Amino acid sequence: MPSTGVLVILAIIPAVFIIAFIYHKDKAEKEPIGLLISLFIMGATISVIGAVVAEGLLEKGLAEVVAKGSTGYNFIMCFFIVALAEEGFKFLVLRLRTWKHRAFNYTFDGIVYAVIVSLGFATLENILYLTKLGTYQVALVRGLLSVPGHAIDAVFMGLFYGKAKYCFCAGDNSGKNKNMFLAFFVPIITHGFYDFCLFSEDNIDGIIVLFFAYEIVITITALVIIHKSSKNDVNMPGMGVPFYQFPTYPYDYYQQYGYQNGYANSYQPQYQNGAQGYYTPNGYTQPNTQFQNGFGQNQAYGNTQYQYGYQNNYQYQSPYQYQSGYQQNGYAPQGQFVDPYANPQQYQNNNYNYPNGQ
Repeated sequence: MPSTGVLVILAIIPAVFIIAFIYHKDKAEKEPIGLLISLFIMGATISVIGAVVAEGLLEKGLAEVVAKGSTGYNFIMCFFIVALAEEGFKFLVLRLRTWKHRAFNYTFDGIVYAVIVSLGFATLENILYLTKLGTYQVALVRGLLSVPGHAIDAVFMGLFYGKAKYCFCAGDNSGKNKNMFLAFFVPIITHGFYDFCLFSEDNIDGIIVLFFAYEIVITITALVIIHKSSKNDVNMPGMGVPFYQFPTYPYDYYQQYGYQNGYANSYQPQYQNGAQGYYTPNGYTQPNTQFQNGFGQNQAYGNTQYQYGYQNNYQYQSPYQYQSGYQQNGYAPQGQFVDPYANPQQYQNNNYNYPNGQ
C-alpha cells in the first residue's frame, strides 16, 4: 500500500496537468495568479463543505421515500442531490468571486475560472478518496476519469458563464439570463449522467458501455470547446476595448470608462425609439444609434460612416479611407487613416495619435 504522501501527490497530479493546459490555452490575456489561487482554494473548501452538508441532508430525506439502490433512487441521487449540490456550490463560488472582477474581461476567462474552481473541488475529493482507499488502481482510475470529469463539467459551465458576462456588458439582459441558466444547468446534466451510469451498473445491463461511449464523446466535445473558445476569444464590451472595435456600446461604458481608457471625450447615448443600440453575440440591435460627445458633435456609429469632433473643434467628415480596407465591425486592425485634409493619422497597437495629443 502506498504511503500517504505518495497518495496525496498522485491525487494532485491530474489537476496540475489540466490547470497547465487551460492556462496555456488562455492566449489573449493571462489571469492574475492570486485570483486563480483563491478560486482553487475556495473550490476546495467552500464548494466541498457546502456540497457535503447538502448531500448529507438530502440523502437522508431521499432514503425515507425511495428504496435505496433502486433505479429511481440512483436517478434522484445523481441528478438532484450529488450533481445539483456539487455543481451548485461550484457555480456559487464562481459567481461570487469573479463576476465583478476587473480581470474577467475576455470570454475565455469564464472557462479558466470555472475549471480552476472545479479542480479545487476535485483535488480535495481525490485526496480524501485515495487516502481512504489507498491503491494505485484507484489513483489511476480517478486520475483518468473523475478529475477530468469535473474539469469537463466546468468547461460547459465556463463557456456559458463567459457568454453571460459578454451579454451583460453589451446590455443584452435576456442573453445574460439565458446563458447564466445554462452555465448552472448544463454541468448538472453532464455530471448527473456520469454518476448515474456508475451508480446503475448493477441495475441496468450494458450501461457501463454507454458510460465509456459518453466519456469519449463528452471529452472530445470539451476539447473542441476549449480550442474554439481560445481561438475566438473576445474582449467584453466596455472592459478596455477601443471604442471603434464595436459599432455601439452600452451606456455604462461611456459613463464609467470614457476617461479611464484615455479617450478625449466622455460619451452619452441618445436612444432612438427605445432601442439602445448594443452589439451582442446575436447581432446588432440598432446599428445606427447615435452618441453625442462632450463637445456637442454627433457621432453616428453604423457600418459605413463616422463623424468625429476633436477637442480643438477641428472636425473631420467621414467616411475615412483606409489603406488596409474597411471591416464591417470597426476600423481595420492596422493601416493608415486618411482624412479629407490629407493629414494622415497612424493607428498602431489599439491607440490613435490624435492632433494635440488626444
